[in-house]
Amino acid sequence: MKVAHISDTHLGYMQYRLPERKQDFMLAFERAIDICIEEGVDIILHTGDLFETYQPDMVTLSRCIRTLQKVKAHGIEFIAITGNHDRALRRGTIPPQRILEDLGILKLLNYRPGAPAEELVLSLDGVLIAGFQYFPRRMIKVLKEGFFDELSELAFKATTSILMFHQGIGQYLPYEESFEMELMELPEGFDYYAGGHIHTFVKENLKGGLFSYSGATEFRTVKEAERGKRGFNIFDTDRRELKRIELENLRPFKVARFSEERAKETLEEVLQFVSLAEQPPVVVIDYEYKSLEIETLSKTLEEIEKQSLLLRITKRRITSESNDVTSPGKTFSEFLEEFLREQNHGDKVINLAKEVLTANPDHIQEILKEFVKKELKENLGEIKSFLE
Repeated sequence: MKVAHISDTHLGYMQYRLPERKQDFMLAFERAIDICIEEGVDIILHTGDLFETYQPDMVTLSRCIRTLQKVKAHGIEFIAITGNHDRALRRGTIPPQRILEDLGILKLLNYRPGAPAEELVLSLDGVLIAGFQYFPRRMIKVLKEGFFDELSELAFKATTSILMFHQGIGQYLPYEESFEMELMELPEGFDYYAGGHIHTFVKENLKGGLFSYSGATEFRTVKEAERGKRGFNIFDTDRRELKRIELENLRPFKVARFSEERAKETLEEVLQFVSLAEQPPVVVIDYEYKSLEIETLSKTLEEIEKQSLLLRITKRRITSESNDVTSPGKTFSEFLEEFLREQNHGDKVINLAKEVLTANPDHIQEILKEFVKKELKENLGEIKSFLE
């Protein structure tokens, strides 16, 4: 049996507030689905963040429905979990995957406290598929106290077993507090550990099985564009082998980091890249200098911008007194606000970020708790116990 593993498609994300980029995220997902059909896969697993938000716009939702109807028409099962972006926390709301499940074009795995593990897994042609949605680290501790052991028992009994999860694993994230669990905390006994949340491809052996983050189907950040390619996996349950599929013919995304010594040469290279691109690329320039302003090379920049979907330039000046890189005219708080607005966050999130930035470290946890209580009010749902 062939099982496709897709993740972090973030449908509906309007990167840089450009409708073309929103279209790009949908096209990448549709291309991945077309390849799955061509490859003759039997099951498609989606390990979270199918959508950018749990309230996608109607155009995005409608187009996703049409794509999954095509999947169903080819006799392929589509199984999903929710990620941190498309998981609904407010009482009275549901994730968009639930709508797709009601339409019969998707099956959603969703952990429910107290429910026996047998009720939270699927068995398809002898393949056991288990999974749980995104949870913060404190909730993972609850799952480990019993649910993970139950999953392991089921996995050991199955001929083939797969675990879906949407969690940040410690060794793949740079900051100590940004991950939800450690690699060895995952339950034992599974043949394939299908992960979401990390947007780059990872593959390694784990507990007698294969562990993988399939990565994202489209670049959501500049760092992702620098680190790797866009794609997904196909796991062969008979051979226990993983095939990597890189998505091609998507919009080019060029990141150029350089200093004034190579400014003219590098910009000519970028211009050549843009000129040869099959469609207008996204171009991000990070320029470090002491005296030569990049605007001096305005003619080349104008040509690059003319042929690009977007040209973004970040300038960083090195002072003569030290090697510290400075950004004249802007504070870190201002850069933070600009970044958050680029990510389509509203004033509430921006003001919270500024407050946390200037707060005493001992008070940050309390600030965040009060923010959540204020926003959710009586609809605290499953996270209420963590705020006490």
